[in-house]
Amino acid sequence: MVPRPVGARLAVPLAAIPVLLILQAAISAPSSAALGGCISTSDGIQCSFSGTIASGARRPAPGRQPPLRFLATDGGSCWYWSRNPPGLDSWNPADDQAIIMTRRRLPECRARSARAPIVNPSSRAWQVFRSFPLDRPAFALSPEVGITRLPTRFHLDALPRGFVHRETLPDGRRLVVTARVATIRIDWGDGSPPEVITPTAAVGDPGAVEHAYARKTCPAEYRRRHLDGPKCHPSLDRYPVAVTLVWTGRYTTGRSWVRLGDIDRTRVVVHDVDEVLGILHASSLHP
Repeated sequence: MVPRPVGARLAVPLAAIPVLLILQAAISAPSSAALGGCISTSDGIQCSFSGTIASGARRPAPGRQPPLRFLATDGGSCWYWSRNPPGLDSWNPADDQAIIMTRRRLPECRARSARAPIVNPSSRAWQVFRSFPLDRPAFALSPEVGITRLPTRFHLDALPRGFVHRETLPDGRRLVVTARVATIRIDWGDGSPPEVITPTAAVGDPGAVEHAYARKTCPAEYRRRHLDGPKCHPSLDRYPVAVTLVWTGRYTTGRSWVRLGDIDRTRVVVHDVDEVLGILHASSLHP
């Protein structure tokens, strides 16, 4: 039985024997009033918050948020209503049976006091993760002006430090949220595929990460008028090198760790690349 605002209707076919048995047992139980009130009819079970028969299956009027929308669980030990996902959407008929079974099998979560509501740890962990002052990369390229077909080396100025946040939720659970740089993505700006490396591979000067550019960069006037214009990149006077720190967040409430996802922090610098030409002098042909 899924309680919904007045105007919403849950119809469970009476031919569905397994579900009907669960519904009949729940209706006859003393806790049925706590479910908002349900009435057995010729075509199913109708429930609403007020306990009256609800007519028509429609969503609330625009701008009116349903009082209870998602049915969530506290790690599978109890259930509670939440305005925010994740959870079972009580407005989605496909979730009706799962909601009925969840409420049948698990007790309702009880806050420690009226002022201590159940908090969705995933939503709270995301808020904390997004509030961390996640650094953008501080890095250097050497040499300062690159040379075609010779390596341009990359290194981080320092390995970014991670973040740890601890708090006690209103329902007494201990929430721990962490963030760290999992990988670094480098786009060298010349059309080659981005390179993904570990943070430790980028530490050290001059650095073990390197890239060789095939073409030099030149001003537009040089590309148009100079004899060596065709040797330049056709559109760039500097290569835009984009370096991204991929921050990964996770949280726990005392059990296993749950991955939150990634947040990118990017910095772009421009890199000039020149060409070195060797000139053969006639004097060098004789001892």
